Amino acid sequence: MGDGHAPGPSGREDVLGAGWESHRPAVFGVAYRLLGGVTDAEDVTQDVWLRAAGADLRDVGDPRAWLVTVAARRSYGILKSGLVRLPHPDAVHVTDGGGKAAAARKLIHGGERVAAVIVRVGRQWRPDRIDLAEVGGELALVFHREGRVYSVDTLQLTDGLITACRRVINPDKLPHV
Repeated sequence: MGDGHAPGPSGREDVLGAGWESHRPAVFGVAYRLLGGVTDAEDVTQDVWLRAAGADLRDVGDPRAWLVTVAARRSYGILKSGLVRLPHPDAVHVTDGGGKAAAARKLIHGGERVAAVIVRVGRQWRPDRIDLAEVGGELALVFHREGRVYSVDTLQLTDGLITACRRVINPDKLPHV
């Protein structure tokens, strides 16, 4: 019990005390991989700490997983809100069809051209839905059509700008997403 100023036994002490310091690199890491910038990742890390400070964590079985999930969701929220700027002027786009699906044969260079390809192909394919996910440690747009994953675009981010887009449409690679 406390003196009225410190929280009582709520399950927060382990996560926000020494436990927080052991989990902080994982929280920062997921935010950094998704957002591509130290400043944005630090902001998300602080948001996660504040959320954990206000939460009752007694029933959380795996605090690290809970904290990383909160960080990922906050990062996806930032990306969806448009706070991260789109392609860098030197961005590149590459497609992997694996010889089993029609794919661009050449790299596409330039931020405006990369953005145009992402939007144009998304409209042409008319996906049922597009999800944000983490694939291979990078932010990805997962396109679904007719009840299956149709395409995955991983986005490499640097300082909040897309520097590379890798589209996978090879059907042999998509069931693993």
